[in-house]
Amino acid sequence: MRSTRELARTVINRWIVAFPEILAVALASMAAWGVSGRLFGHAHPVFATVVAIVCLAPGVVDHRRQVWTVVLGVATGIVVGEVVRRCGGEVLLQLAVGLFISMMAASSFGLGPVVPIQAGVSTLLVLSLGADTAGFVRMIDVLIGASVGLLFNRLLMVWPRRP
Repeated sequence: MRSTRELARTVINRWIVAFPEILAVALASMAAWGVSGRLFGHAHPVFATVVAIVCLAPGVVDHRRQVWTVVLGVATGIVVGEVVRRCGGEVLLQLAVGLFISMMAASSFGLGPVVPIQAGVSTLLVLSLGADTAGFVRMIDVLIGASVGLLFNRLLMVWPRRP
């Protein structure tokens, strides 16, 4: 069993390692919210902020790859969701068909689970919240969050790292 001192040391070392990424997440989230809200007039730019968080999350090995997989997954889900929504029909059937098509399409890219997850969630949001909240408006927020994430990723690359 570990002593309290060893446990405290372990936790503090984890904080030291995570600090630059978590600081970047906090600052990038604030920047993404500000850009989307102030420059584009989005009242609740949650999606821009979420993308910044997902793209810069601590422990992600390659933040740039994470950015592109999130953007690709969201774009796939939005396009499929918009097409299915315009076809009309029962909402439950739209959800089933839309989720199936978007996640199958996203799986074909072979880029890991983030892409089909984002595609499925994006399709769900388009079909349940509607185009005004989750369609191409969401894509703008995603691109803002991804751009801010890439900018802050560059800052992470110059931050001194401790093992």
